[in-house]
Amino acid sequence: MRDNKISRTQLMTLLWAGVMAPAAELMPALLLPGAGKGAWLAVVLAAPAVLTAGWLMGGLAGREGLAVGLIRVLGRPAGGAVLLLYIVWALALLSLRLRLCAQRLVNSGERDGALWFFLLAVAVVLLWMSQGKLAAFARAGQLFLVALLATAGVVLGLSLFQASPERLLPLWWSEAGPVIQAALSAAGVMGWGLFLPFLMGDVRDQGENRHWHWLFWGLGGALLLAAAQAVVLGNLGTGLAARLDNPFFSLAKSVGVEGAFQRVEGVVTALWTFADLTMGGVLIFSLRAMAARLAPGKNLAWVPWGAVILGAAGAILLFPSLGTAQEWNRRLVPAGNLFLGLLLPAAIRLLEGLFRKEERNGISCRKKET
Repeated sequence: MRDNKISRTQLMTLLWAGVMAPAAELMPALLLPGAGKGAWLAVVLAAPAVLTAGWLMGGLAGREGLAVGLIRVLGRPAGGAVLLLYIVWALALLSLRLRLCAQRLVNSGERDGALWFFLLAVAVVLLWMSQGKLAAFARAGQLFLVALLATAGVVLGLSLFQASPERLLPLWWSEAGPVIQAALSAAGVMGWGLFLPFLMGDVRDQGENRHWHWLFWGLGGALLLAAAQAVVLGNLGTGLAARLDNPFFSLAKSVGVEGAFQRVEGVVTALWTFADLTMGGVLIFSLRAMAARLAPGKNLAWVPWGAVILGAAGAILLFPSLGTAQEWNRRLVPAGNLFLGLLLPAAIRLLEGLFRKEERNGISCRKKET
């Protein structure tokens, strides 16, 4: 019988395969107004915040998942309210991801296409993927990450020789403050992966070295993203990259090999749908884990259907225009991810520590009384 649990490595592949979609859309353009040529360094400086968020949420999740951890620490009423907050945010992110994926597919075509058609197509594929087992989805995520890394490697590798170091260096101490502020935005972009701890209950190999495993994948992924931003900035420069909506996809338009292929942006755009599907799947499986805690013992086969239907409806109603979706993606989403992925878990961990201290004091007092 096939094991339906996933490994820690598969969990991390889902994280970075899904994050590659918002990272390609937002970085480095989101960071440039404040950080300038230090936008690539801001991604490196965001790594401590990302690792701290992972440590906080992982500690709450334990071996059973974050939904169980929240109920355990806060109790069912307060924990259920926090879970509802995460559910609403997950549905909002799912709607945004569907909207931006469909828009990217529309923009990649040589002719005008109907947004609703691409939105429906992506939603149907996502529904099909999310109705299966998490283990099967994780194996698909591994293949998606390989394809995404290979594609990004081709684009960035062919662009590397055209990059100018003068567009990245030198950096002065006077620029440190803006770069650090931009690091929070970069952490918010990588915070799209905040729902992975809800899947910890389905991870089988949670051994003693799990913290080193998270450190390796977290720091390694951040450094790779920083290197990608450096190549983009080295080619386009801060001025042009700041004016472009998607600098990475714009860079792909100029990539070619004489005698082999001249334009790869269509292939890149199509393959980047894998990142959207991975992030959408993570959100749906996380919603299923939260629903299982709020309604224990109930049949949850309706969760993928409900999530996809609400996500598609939200993509149309919440984001009727591309400008609205981009405004959410640039301003509200990074801030919301930082709150739900870093600040709120930190507050809950602080409460957990206070509760444990009170329990120890209560036990010691009872012992003295006896």
